[in-house]
Amino acid sequence: MSGTQGVSVRLEACGKTYGATTIALEPLTLEIKRGETMVFLGPSGCGKTTTLRIIAGLEQPDAGGRVLFDGKDVTAAPIERRNVGMVFQSYALFPNMSVAENIAYGLK
Repeated sequence: MSGTQGVSVRLEACGKTYGATTIALEPLTLEIKRGETMVFLGPSGCGKTTTLRIIAGLEQPDAGGRVLFDGKDVTAAPIERRNVGMVFQSYALFPNMSVAENIAYGLK
């Protein structure tokens, strides 16, 4: 990976199913080129968050799905090696922790 500045992202046939019948994301192939801005819009439950979680490494795609950064397959790479961050719409801070401790908590 050439660093986090301007990394291209490609998803190949990334789908996500929970259990035998709950489809959270139909297989999706998509490329976000270096310098491009991508917006995910859609109703609740259409797979926006699941897609972002797969990119960040918080979820693994179903068998056959691949995540590539700058052409390198990072599908099995641990979260801390992906250098991807995201902020959820509804987030929770720990009131007993400082700002620095709240930020550091996610890095553990």
